[in-house]
Amino acid sequence: MIPLWLIPLFPLVGVVVLALIALASSESEKGPDEGLVGAIAVVFPLLAFVATAFIGWNMPVHGIHETLGNWIDTPLLSVSFGFLFDGLSRTMLLFITGIATLITMYSTGYMHKDRGYAKFFAYINLFVFSMVVLVLSDSLVLTFLGWEGVGLCSYLLIGFWNKDLKNCKAANKAFLVNRVGDVGFLLGMAALVAVGGSSLLNYSDLIAWILNPASAEMIVVGIPLLTAAGLLFFWACTAKSAQIPLLTWLPDAMAGPTPVSALIHAATMVTAGVYLVARLSPLFVILPGVLPIIALVGMATAFWAAVAGLLQNDIKKVLAYSTISQLGYMFMAAGVSAFDVSIFHVFTHAFFKATLFLGAGAVMHALAGEQDMRKMGGLLKKTPITAITMLFAYLAIIGFPGFSGFFSKDLILEHVFDFSRILGPVLYCVGLATAVITAVYMTRLMVLVFLGKYRGELRDDQIHEAPFSMTFPMCILAIGSAFSGYFWNVFVHGANWFEQWLAPVVQTAQKMAHFLTVEKAMPSPLTFAILGTIAALVGVCVGYMIFTRKRIPQLKKNADSAPVGGARDWTFFFDYVHNIVIKAFEILAWVTDVVIDKFVQILQWMVCSIVFIVGDGLRSLQVRKVRLQVALSIAGMAIIGIVVYLCGGLS
Repeated sequence: MIPLWLIPLFPLVGVVVLALIALASSESEKGPDEGLVGAIAVVFPLLAFVATAFIGWNMPVHGIHETLGNWIDTPLLSVSFGFLFDGLSRTMLLFITGIATLITMYSTGYMHKDRGYAKFFAYINLFVFSMVVLVLSDSLVLTFLGWEGVGLCSYLLIGFWNKDLKNCKAANKAFLVNRVGDVGFLLGMAALVAVGGSSLLNYSDLIAWILNPASAEMIVVGIPLLTAAGLLFFWACTAKSAQIPLLTWLPDAMAGPTPVSALIHAATMVTAGVYLVARLSPLFVILPGVLPIIALVGMATAFWAAVAGLLQNDIKKVLAYSTISQLGYMFMAAGVSAFDVSIFHVFTHAFFKATLFLGAGAVMHALAGEQDMRKMGGLLKKTPITAITMLFAYLAIIGFPGFSGFFSKDLILEHVFDFSRILGPVLYCVGLATAVITAVYMTRLMVLVFLGKYRGELRDDQIHEAPFSMTFPMCILAIGSAFSGYFWNVFVHGANWFEQWLAPVVQTAQKMAHFLTVEKAMPSPLTFAILGTIAALVGVCVGYMIFTRKRIPQLKKNADSAPVGGARDWTFFFDYVHNIVIKAFEILAWVTDVVIDKFVQILQWMVCSIVFIVGDGLRSLQVRKVRLQVALSIAGMAIIGIVVYLCGGLS
């Protein structure tokens, strides 16, 4: 049996090798050999994928747990260093390493002639290593190490082209917003330790503690702290997975190279929050006040981001808000205790969103870096492979029957409807309306990019299809966009393989949640499928009718693609909220510095002055005057004698 530590070791070796190559060629004008660097960059994630597939093929039902040794061993905190390979981590690792391999291959063509070629791929391998550690770890502490690692890689890759100040600001924003969320992760771990000790930081021990009847009394007593821990962990998820209110960093993260947007900010890292909720599912289901909050935040995020996506002109920004919206769907599912459905949408979304981002990168490659969709059009004939692959992903994301998003999104809507008599229909209606808006803005993207006439400034002979190194990964991912949904086909008996893979991990929690809910009559899956299909077709028809007829004015060469007016206010609403909060803290800091600090200084001066004056008075009594001292002693003795006499004497 291959040891589990070999999976993260492969990308880590890739980091070291590529970093050494980058350093060795730093003073060379030409830079390292791109063929060699590209081969090394692709091989190590591929080896991690092969190792994951081999271990997963013969994995026991309840997974594999390897403890490598003690990591932290103190009287207050004891944490082991180990890996947990079960149905959840296997599923996550397969698409993380697999899609990372394909996107790395794509990057070899996209980053051609970039002077930071080797450094870029060193960062990519570092991200893969960090993401593998996050998913494979057996404890919250080790997960947090990977959590911070992917945050660091996100910062490095968003600001990769750091000669542009906007990229640097976007990287700083992503880093700082995620740090705000990470405080929640740390405090959540502290709350768990306060309830049951450091053993609760280990996933297996935490689940065993929750399921143990002997822990019932301790759980009841500790519910306030456990609820706080659940909310704090979800707070961390809102930052990492770009949910309300900590979602403002993700659209700005599009400043990085497009393969980074596809890998980190669409397919993998941003789903870490969904993974954490699924991993801690036994904890969340005993906290009835937390799950509805997760569902409502997911619902609000999905709808708000879908509307924002409709208002964008930048092709990458459309896909960024689309990612936020789809993450909202995932949290809706997690919030109604459908953790397996949530991860299923993570799985299908990874394929179609990576395809869309890579397709956007191919469009930009064809148009000399242009990102404004108003300056595109007519690319169907010029870039047919890109158009077809994006068409597959487009049909998946709108939930067209037979494509992956059709299966996963309909499962989400079905489960949210079943959640409760009051909240369920609300979640379902908003989710269905969001599906309509999704179809509208994605139809707008396809129409503006591929149909009509070209509205840009390039000559026809300057527009070209992407090279094979870019189109091949797009084709593979497009196939996944079409067929990955069949791993859980509710219309074929026994075709629920994805559900069976995750059952040993999340089934206990889902049964506990189901036990606490009230049964009610449910429409058939076919009814939900029909309604979902109608929503998709309505969105497609509305989008096609509006944007094929809408006249797009000729734009200036350096026209800003940012929305204006009310569209701008909707897009940047949470940026405004963040600015208000920051301003409030700045005012509080000023009051603390100018008012409170000065008051404390004055109070300190007054106390010191009084002590000094009293000290001077007492010091005058300590002067060596024998007569005065004898007189005071006699007076003292007389007072003591009088007191003793008045109190009854010595008897």
